[in-house]
Amino acid sequence: MQSTYWNNQGTHQADYDRLVKLMPMMGKSDTVAGELIRAVSKLGHDFYNNGMGNNTSGAVNFLEAKGAIDRNTYCTIYDYTRGMLYDGRYEGDSLQVAMESMVDQTVKFILANPELETQANTEDMFDYSEEDQHFCGECGDETDRWSPVCRYCEAAWEEEYDDEDDCYA
Repeated sequence: MQSTYWNNQGTHQADYDRLVKLMPMMGKSDTVAGELIRAVSKLGHDFYNNGMGNNTSGAVNFLEAKGAIDRNTYCTIYDYTRGMLYDGRYEGDSLQVAMESMVDQTVKFILANPELETQANTEDMFDYSEEDQHFCGECGDETDRWSPVCRYCEAAWEEEYDDEDDCYA
């Protein structure tokens, strides 16, 4: 994917760049628009720098709660904000498309509601955070424990190598 906000070629790049100036260097933003841009920036940074390796659920939950992104975009991004690692190649797969759409939608939401640029913000996106969730490295299903694979995949793996002549028996 060539035209991304990460490489400064997003669809609404000029508006995004202007809105980024509403974000403080640290802490919550003074305006609602600033906090919305802070949330998309946090998600974009985690996506492009860490493969979604951090808990950024507060950011995506905040965007949805404020009506800045649609449900489909939220659902595509959500699991990755709670522990599912992105193993794509940044070549326009569904997550990358959703991440770029998230920025587009948020910028358009702020432009359609210009009062958000001056409306005092009383919330921190991190107040919307949830606990990390664990995902199976084999099938991608949620698990209830810290393990690289779920119980089902672990059992299948053990069954595959449960032979006396095998090194793993």
